[in-house]
Amino acid sequence: MVESPPRLHTAGTITTTIRGRRTMLIFTHRELQPGTDESVFTTRFQPGGTRLGLATVTREASGGWSVSGADADVDDADAMHALLPLFQGPRPVLLYLHGNNNTPAACFERCALLERLYGLEVIGFSWASEGFLADGSTLPALAAAPLGDEGDLARVDVGNRTDAGIQNRIRRYKQAKTNAQDAVDALARFLRMVGTARLYGNGQAFTLAAHSLGAHYLQYVLDVDGAGESLGTAHNVVLLAPCVRTAGHREWLAKLHPKGRAYVTYNKGDSVLFGAYVADGQQLKLGTDPGADLLVSPAVRYIDFSNSKTGFGGHAYFALDPMPKRSFKVFSRILGSRPDLELDEYPRQIYPGGCLLDGSTCYLGRPDSDEAP
Repeated sequence: MVESPPRLHTAGTITTTIRGRRTMLIFTHRELQPGTDESVFTTRFQPGGTRLGLATVTREASGGWSVSGADADVDDADAMHALLPLFQGPRPVLLYLHGNNNTPAACFERCALLERLYGLEVIGFSWASEGFLADGSTLPALAAAPLGDEGDLARVDVGNRTDAGIQNRIRRYKQAKTNAQDAVDALARFLRMVGTARLYGNGQAFTLAAHSLGAHYLQYVLDVDGAGESLGTAHNVVLLAPCVRTAGHREWLAKLHPKGRAYVTYNKGDSVLFGAYVADGQQLKLGTDPGADLLVSPAVRYIDFSNSKTGFGGHAYFALDPMPKRSFKVFSRILGSRPDLELDEYPRQIYPGGCLLDGSTCYLGRPDSDEAP
């Protein structure tokens, strides 16, 4: 029997600065434990549960993270208390749902970078993506290996997929996929909380950005009552290098109805998603190629980053430091709850490769010859 986690709530208003240092609000379905650093966020979670935790995190001068105000069992009043100041604050809000093999500290790091790059108020959702079992233990008979990071799958290819070290990465990746599907109720509850705060605050707009395997997580949460409706309060929903099947994606993508638009970014040279393609038995990923069966709708745009500056591995091209100017212009708009194209702009003012006539796909880099608009 799993014991209930201790209640760690510290009363007080969630603030955005502590003695001049920026803080960020992080929600999670992980169990929390006492502490003052990232170890507050454990690798344990309750499959099928709806319990949520939250804490504020602050970058220390030493480079580490300070965690405070932890609440291991957030109720609706707690959530409103934490979220409302952000929706009534001076900056647009971005919800960030990370991908595979992100430790809590890695989630904090990415959220802080997005805040700094784009001048947004970033709220992270940390989920059990490292590939442990729900009780926090390692998979049975898993050989000892470094935990690595979200780029680990780039090492997987057809020739080495049966090697012991590579199998470790593949098995953890597949367990992370299972963990996401086992935690959809918690994420759905979080989205309902955010939607309520947005409507009540009636101030800043927000956008949800789901990166890599975070899009897999989002795909399954859309089948939970209230989740899709809650995302209707978002301005944009952005699927960044989504690690989901290309086949059949238009059916679940049609469930997204943000106020603005749903965006799907892809890069045919993404080495991490190629590793996922091999790990999943040659299953083409949406973040490398959306295929020919697109969801053609005024509410959806595919953005091709192939043949543009996407950084090493081509998987985190929305969070490069520094950002290429052309990519920054697009991401600063869509992550900042604005349209990518204003009514008085020509597509090539934003997308050097142009857009298809129906507006379904735009090209940041040079399009392949058979795709040229």
